[in-house]
Amino acid sequence: MALPFSGNESSDTRAATVLLLVLLVADIAFVLAHYLLTTGVLGDALFSLELDRGYAEFFQYAKVFSIAIMLLAITARSRVVGYGVWALLFLYLFLDDAFQIHEDFGGYLAATLEFAPAIGLRAQDFGELAVSVMAAGVFLSLLALFYISESGGFRKASRHLLLLLLALAFFGIFVDLLHVAVNMGWRITWLFGVIEDGGEMVAVSLMAAYVFLLNSRDGDIRSPSPVKR
Repeated sequence: MALPFSGNESSDTRAATVLLLVLLVADIAFVLAHYLLTTGVLGDALFSLELDRGYAEFFQYAKVFSIAIMLLAITARSRVVGYGVWALLFLYLFLDDAFQIHEDFGGYLAATLEFAPAIGLRAQDFGELAVSVMAAGVFLSLLALFYISESGGFRKASRHLLLLLLALAFFGIFVDLLHVAVNMGWRITWLFGVIEDGGEMVAVSLMAAYVFLLNSRDGDIRSPSPVKR
């Protein structure tokens, strides 16, 4: 599987590729365990991809938190503040997953603004979507400001991270809403659940490998223009 990295293959690229393969194997193992749980071969509910604080979700926590830490390290080394915004975004994603921020605040928002169910979606779903859109608007606005003021490595890295973030949003938001709205029997519902959670896991694994490579390459993270304070 090709990574979105540029330049000639190096030890850094090989290490990032190995990391990606390890993460993807783990992702596949969690999907397989989820299937075996469904068929009754496994009896521990913590193997479910859809269970909050299950094994797969804790694995996701570890990946997202590691991405935030690596981006903080990149920020400190490069002194490009925009990487710090990316770190805060991933820290928010970690806290959101761990403490269900968009679920809880989305429910409050739906009740306060009296959202109504529609097109197969609950008022809660519209509230969660509104929270996610607001959070994305804040972080992407900040990143756009730094994208304009910086050049070189930060812009290139931001474009790659944004593409991977869009992939995560596709599975975590769009497929999730389809998962709720479409009712075609338990098999289709189960399949949508696997596509949603498995897709999120793969997207985060790609992000982790990419940020790992960025953290290994000083030349790719530094901007040729001075940092604007």
